[in-house]
Amino acid sequence: MMTLFWQSAVNYFYNSPIELLGAVLTVICVWLNTHQNIWGWPVGILSIICYIWVFYEVYLLGDFLLNIYFLVLSIYGWYNWLYGKGKAVKLPVTSLSLQQLLAYVIVGSTAAFIFGKILASYTPASLPYWDATTTSFSMLAQWLLARKKIENWLFWIFVNVLYIGIYFVKNLFATSIVYVILLVLAAKGYQQWKSQLINT
Repeated sequence: MMTLFWQSAVNYFYNSPIELLGAVLTVICVWLNTHQNIWGWPVGILSIICYIWVFYEVYLLGDFLLNIYFLVLSIYGWYNWLYGKGKAVKLPVTSLSLQQLLAYVIVGSTAAFIFGKILASYTPASLPYWDATTTSFSMLAQWLLARKKIENWLFWIFVNVLYIGIYFVKNLFATSIVYVILLVLAAKGYQQWKSQLINT
């Protein structure tokens, strides 16, 4: 198993230079986001462009469209972090109310079920409901990140745990490594943002 793991990692990094660049930039982006560094957004945009290219090349339309969404929302997030409270005021870290959090969970779960049902019924998708869940909650997490809501990290933690399992089951061990790193960074981000949280 360990031999297969390392062979997969080496092949992944050797055969997919653009994907490797996207993975490295993603890790840097998330690290910058945990520190509320505005440069996380342009770095993230570069990583998204890499993945748009990768998913276009392998005809993964769902992931391609998801990254188009991430690109648009990253541009918005960059602007919102800079000017969301005016030029002279840094956008603060805030939290959702319990009702808002429940609403997001309900929306994400409902979207995941509907999308999973579509994938399971009309496509040969592997792990359709798991795939739909990660997609739905990733979209919500990115929106909350753009709004500088601390709960974005909780959503990313949830999503990253699922991604680690999905990619491990699919023998994409190198990609699993990336998501282990992202999981650790998401947990770190939550702790760092919590110390600067402004209750609303």
